[in-house]
Amino acid sequence: MVKDIIKGVNSRLNAKKEKYNLISHKKGWLKFLADGNLGFMPGDLHRILREVINEFPPNGNKLLHQRKRYNFTVTVEKKAYRPEEALERFITTSNSGKFYNQVPIGGKKESVDIGIEENESKFVFVELKPWTSTNSPLYAIVESLKNLIEYRIIHENGITHHKDCKHYENINLIILAPQSYYQDYGLTEEAQDKISKVEKALNDLSREFRTNISLMALTLKEENFLDKLGKICEEQKVEKLQSISITKKDAISELARGKWKLLVSSEMK
Repeated sequence: MVKDIIKGVNSRLNAKKEKYNLISHKKGWLKFLADGNLGFMPGDLHRILREVINEFPPNGNKLLHQRKRYNFTVTVEKKAYRPEEALERFITTSNSGKFYNQVPIGGKKESVDIGIEENESKFVFVELKPWTSTNSPLYAIVESLKNLIEYRIIHENGITHHKDCKHYENINLIILAPQSYYQDYGLTEEAQDKISKVEKALNDLSREFRTNISLMALTLKEENFLDKLGKICEEQKVEKLQSISITKKDAISELARGKWKLLVSSEMK
Protein backbone atom coordinates (compact mmCIF):
# COMPACT_ATOMS: atom_id res chain seq x y z
CA MET A 1 0.00 0.00 0.00
CA VAL A 2 2.68 2.53 0.99
CA LYS A 3 4.67 1.64 -2.13
CA ASP A 4 1.60 2.40 -4.27
CA ILE A 5 1.20 5.77 -2.56
CA ILE A 6 4.87 6.65 -2.96
CA LYS A 7 4.75 5.67 -6.61
CA GLY A 8 1.73 7.92 -7.06
CA VAL A 9 3.39 10.86 -5.32
CA ASN A 10 6.61 10.58 -7.33
CA SER A 11 4.78 10.18 -10.63
CA ARG A 12 3.26 13.61 -10.00
CA LEU A 13 6.50 15.43 -9.23
CA ASN A 14 6.84 18.50 -11.42
CA ALA A 15 10.60 18.55 -11.08
CA LYS A 16 12.90 16.69 -13.45
CA LYS A 17 13.33 12.97 -12.85
CA GLU A 18 15.62 12.25 -9.95
CA LYS A 19 18.04 9.35 -9.71
CA TYR A 20 16.51 8.36 -6.38
CA ASN A 21 13.08 8.17 -4.84
CA LEU A 22 12.41 11.27 -2.75
CA ILE A 23 10.47 9.51 0.00
CA SER A 24 11.97 6.02 0.02
CA HIS A 25 15.67 6.74 -0.20
CA LYS A 26 18.04 8.31 2.29
CA LYS A 27 19.45 10.62 -0.40
CA GLY A 28 15.97 12.00 -0.96
CA TRP A 29 15.58 12.78 2.74
CA LEU A 30 19.02 14.42 2.91
CA LYS A 31 18.14 16.52 -0.15
CA PHE A 32 15.00 17.69 1.66
CA LEU A 33 17.06 18.61 4.73
CA ALA A 34 19.35 20.63 2.47
CA ASP A 35 16.79 22.62 0.49
CA GLY A 36 13.55 22.23 2.50
CA ASN A 37 11.61 21.12 -0.58
CA LEU A 38 9.32 18.12 -0.04
CA GLY A 39 8.94 17.72 -3.79
CA PHE A 40 5.15 17.47 -3.59
CA MET A 41 2.25 19.52 -2.24
CA PRO A 42 0.47 18.27 0.90
CA GLY A 43 -2.86 18.51 -0.92
CA ASP A 44 -1.57 16.23 -3.69
CA LEU A 45 -0.45 13.66 -1.13
CA HIS A 46 -3.85 13.85 0.57
CA ARG A 47 -5.65 13.26 -2.71
CA ILE A 48 -3.38 10.37 -3.72
CA LEU A 49 -3.81 8.71 -0.33
CA ARG A 50 -7.58 8.80 -0.65
CA GLU A 51 -7.49 7.59 -4.25
CA VAL A 52 -5.31 4.57 -3.42
CA ILE A 53 -7.12 3.68 -0.18
CA ASN A 54 -10.55 3.96 -1.81
CA GLU A 55 -9.29 1.64 -4.54
CA PHE A 56 -7.98 -0.83 -1.93
CA PRO A 57 -10.22 -0.15 1.11
CA PRO A 58 -9.52 -1.56 4.59
CA ASN A 59 -11.10 -4.93 5.26
CA GLY A 60 -11.16 -7.58 7.95
CA ASN A 61 -13.30 -8.29 11.00
CA LYS A 62 -10.60 -7.14 13.45
CA LEU A 63 -10.03 -3.65 12.06
CA LEU A 64 -9.17 -1.17 14.85
CA HIS A 65 -8.97 -3.95 17.45
CA GLN A 66 -7.24 -2.35 20.45
CA ARG A 67 -5.10 -5.26 21.53
CA LYS A 68 -1.84 -5.90 23.37
CA ARG A 69 0.76 -8.37 22.21
CA TYR A 70 3.72 -9.40 24.32
CA ASN A 71 5.26 -12.20 22.26
CA PHE A 72 7.94 -11.91 19.59
CA THR A 73 10.52 -14.08 17.87
CA VAL A 74 14.14 -14.43 18.97
CA THR A 75 17.03 -16.26 17.35
CA VAL A 76 19.36 -18.94 18.66
CA GLU A 77 21.90 -16.12 19.18
CA LYS A 78 19.41 -14.60 21.67
CA LYS A 79 18.67 -11.58 19.52
CA ALA A 80 15.41 -10.23 18.14
CA TYR A 81 14.47 -11.75 14.79
CA ARG A 82 12.71 -8.47 13.95
CA PRO A 83 14.16 -5.66 16.13
CA GLU A 84 11.23 -3.30 15.48
CA GLU A 85 8.75 -5.93 16.64
CA ALA A 86 10.69 -6.62 19.84
CA LEU A 87 11.12 -2.92 20.59
CA GLU A 88 7.39 -2.36 20.08
CA ARG A 89 6.53 -5.14 22.54
CA PHE A 90 8.88 -3.70 25.14
CA ILE A 91 7.40 -0.22 24.73
CA THR A 92 3.88 -1.56 25.28
CA THR A 93 5.03 -3.55 28.31
CA SER A 94 6.88 -0.56 29.74
CA ASN A 95 3.83 1.72 29.73
CA SER A 96 0.71 1.46 31.85
CA GLY A 97 -2.72 2.60 30.78
CA LYS A 98 -4.31 2.36 27.39
CA PHE A 99 -1.29 1.43 25.28
CA TYR A 100 -1.95 -1.00 22.43
CA ASN A 101 0.15 -2.50 19.66
CA GLN A 102 -0.38 -3.89 16.17
CA VAL A 103 -3.80 -2.26 15.84
CA PRO A 104 -5.22 -3.57 12.52
CA ILE A 105 -5.87 -0.67 10.16
CA GLY A 106 -5.91 -1.94 6.58
CA GLY A 107 -6.41 -5.67 6.72
CA LYS A 108 -3.97 -8.60 6.57
CA LYS A 109 -0.77 -7.50 8.37
CA GLU A 110 -1.24 -3.76 7.88
CA SER A 111 -1.39 -2.27 11.37
CA VAL A 112 -0.62 0.79 13.48
CA ASP A 113 2.55 -0.08 15.40
CA ILE A 114 1.42 1.44 18.71
CA GLY A 115 -1.88 3.08 19.62
CA ILE A 116 -2.48 5.23 22.71
CA GLU A 117 -5.87 6.35 23.99
CA GLU A 118 -5.31 9.72 25.66
CA ASN A 119 -8.98 10.36 26.48
CA GLU A 120 -12.45 9.63 25.15
CA SER A 121 -11.97 11.84 22.11
CA LYS A 122 -8.22 11.66 21.42
CA PHE A 123 -6.07 8.78 20.17
CA VAL A 124 -2.43 8.65 19.04
CA PHE A 125 -0.98 6.57 16.21
CA VAL A 126 2.72 5.80 16.76
CA GLU A 127 4.89 4.77 13.81
CA LEU A 128 7.94 3.04 15.23
CA LYS A 129 11.39 2.66 13.69
CA PRO A 130 14.30 0.68 15.23
CA TRP A 131 17.93 1.77 15.63
CA THR A 132 18.70 1.01 11.99
CA SER A 133 16.17 1.26 9.17
CA THR A 134 16.15 1.83 5.42
CA ASN A 135 12.89 3.77 5.85
CA SER A 136 13.52 7.51 6.20
CA PRO A 137 11.59 9.78 8.59
CA LEU A 138 9.66 11.10 5.56
CA TYR A 139 8.68 7.55 4.67
CA ALA A 140 7.49 7.06 8.27
CA ILE A 141 5.46 10.28 8.10
CA VAL A 142 3.75 9.11 4.90
CA GLU A 143 3.02 5.74 6.57
CA SER A 144 1.40 7.56 9.49
CA LEU A 145 -0.71 9.75 7.23
CA LYS A 146 -1.82 6.67 5.32
CA ASN A 147 -2.97 5.10 8.59
CA LEU A 148 -4.82 8.29 9.49
CA ILE A 149 -6.73 8.36 6.19
CA GLU A 150 -7.52 4.64 6.45
CA TYR A 151 -8.97 5.30 9.91
CA ARG A 152 -11.12 8.14 8.60
CA ILE A 153 -12.32 6.16 5.59
CA ILE A 154 -13.31 3.24 7.84
CA HIS A 155 -15.67 5.58 9.72
CA GLU A 156 -16.77 7.70 6.75
CA ASN A 157 -17.75 4.65 4.72
CA GLY A 158 -19.16 2.62 7.59
CA ILE A 159 -16.64 -0.18 7.08
CA THR A 160 -17.07 -2.99 9.57
CA HIS A 161 -14.52 -2.88 12.37
CA HIS A 162 -13.97 -4.33 15.83
CA LYS A 163 -17.00 -3.66 18.04
CA ASP A 164 -15.01 -2.30 20.99
CA CYS A 165 -13.30 0.54 19.13
CA LYS A 166 -14.65 4.03 19.76
CA HIS A 167 -14.75 6.79 17.15
CA TYR A 168 -12.13 9.32 18.23
CA GLU A 169 -12.58 12.88 17.02
CA ASN A 170 -8.85 13.61 17.13
CA ILE A 171 -6.07 11.36 15.89
CA ASN A 172 -2.52 12.63 16.38
CA LEU A 173 0.63 11.11 14.92
CA ILE A 174 4.02 10.34 16.44
CA ILE A 175 7.10 9.04 14.65
CA LEU A 176 9.11 7.29 17.37
CA ALA A 177 12.66 6.00 16.98
CA PRO A 178 15.93 5.74 18.90
CA GLN A 179 18.18 8.80 18.74
CA SER A 180 20.72 6.91 16.61
CA TYR A 181 18.07 6.43 13.90
CA TYR A 182 17.57 10.19 13.60
CA GLN A 183 21.31 10.80 13.76
CA ASP A 184 21.79 8.37 10.89
CA TYR A 185 19.36 10.50 8.88
CA GLY A 186 21.15 13.74 9.76
CA LEU A 187 18.66 15.01 12.31
CA THR A 188 19.79 16.09 15.79
CA GLU A 189 18.69 18.71 18.29
CA GLU A 190 21.80 20.75 17.48
CA ALA A 191 20.99 20.95 13.75
CA GLN A 192 18.49 23.80 14.14
CA ASP A 193 18.49 24.70 10.44
CA LYS A 194 17.38 21.17 9.59
CA ILE A 195 14.90 21.06 12.46
CA SER A 196 13.34 24.28 11.13
CA LYS A 197 12.88 22.74 7.67
CA VAL A 198 11.21 19.66 9.17
CA GLU A 199 8.99 21.82 11.38
CA LYS A 200 7.77 23.81 8.38
CA ALA A 201 6.99 20.61 6.47
CA LEU A 202 5.15 19.16 9.49
CA ASN A 203 3.11 22.36 9.82
CA ASP A 204 2.14 22.23 6.14
CA LEU A 205 1.12 18.57 6.40
CA SER A 206 -0.70 19.11 9.71
CA ARG A 207 -2.86 21.88 8.28
CA GLU A 208 -3.77 19.78 5.27
CA PHE A 209 -4.51 16.59 7.22
CA ARG A 210 -5.94 18.24 10.36
CA THR A 211 -3.68 16.44 12.79
CA ASN A 212 -0.62 17.02 14.94
CA ILE A 213 2.63 15.32 13.87
CA SER A 214 5.61 14.85 16.19
CA LEU A 215 9.02 13.25 15.82
CA MET A 216 10.13 11.79 19.15
CA ALA A 217 13.32 10.02 20.19
CA LEU A 218 14.10 7.15 22.53
CA THR A 219 17.23 7.46 24.65
CA LEU A 220 17.66 3.69 25.07
CA LYS A 221 20.92 2.56 23.45
CA GLU A 222 20.86 -0.55 21.27
CA GLU A 223 23.58 -2.29 23.29
CA ASN A 224 21.56 -1.89 26.49
CA PHE A 225 18.47 -3.23 24.77
CA LEU A 226 20.41 -6.25 23.47
CA ASP A 227 21.83 -6.88 26.94
CA LYS A 228 18.33 -6.81 28.47
CA LEU A 229 16.98 -9.12 25.77
CA GLY A 230 19.91 -11.52 26.18
CA LYS A 231 19.23 -11.87 29.89
CA ILE A 232 15.53 -12.57 29.26
CA CYS A 233 16.47 -15.21 26.68
CA GLU A 234 18.76 -16.82 29.23
CA GLU A 235 15.94 -16.86 31.80
CA GLN A 236 13.58 -18.46 29.26
CA LYS A 237 16.27 -20.93 28.14
CA VAL A 238 16.19 -19.94 24.46
CA GLU A 239 18.10 -22.52 22.39
CA LYS A 240 16.53 -22.09 18.93
CA LEU A 241 14.52 -19.73 16.76
CA GLN A 242 11.38 -19.38 18.83
CA SER A 243 8.70 -17.08 20.19
CA ILE A 244 9.02 -15.70 23.71
CA SER A 245 6.71 -13.51 25.77
CA ILE A 246 7.53 -10.66 28.16
CA THR A 247 5.64 -9.29 31.17
CA LYS A 248 5.59 -6.12 33.26
CA LYS A 249 8.63 -7.30 35.22
CA ASP A 250 10.62 -6.97 31.98
CA ALA A 251 9.74 -3.29 31.54
CA ILE A 252 12.53 -0.90 30.57
CA SER A 253 12.29 2.50 32.27
CA GLU A 254 13.83 4.39 29.32
CA LEU A 255 10.88 3.30 27.16
CA ALA A 256 8.23 4.90 29.37
CA ARG A 257 6.39 7.67 27.52
CA GLY A 258 7.60 10.26 29.99
CA LYS A 259 11.17 9.55 28.83
CA TRP A 260 10.49 10.10 25.12
CA LYS A 261 12.26 13.22 23.88
CA LEU A 262 10.50 15.61 21.52
CA LEU A 263 12.68 16.36 18.53
CA VAL A 264 10.28 18.46 16.47
CA SER A 265 6.54 18.86 16.17
CA SER A 266 3.94 20.71 14.13
CA GLU A 267 2.31 23.68 15.80
CA MET A 268 -1.24 22.39 15.39
CA LYS A 269 -2.65 21.01 18.67
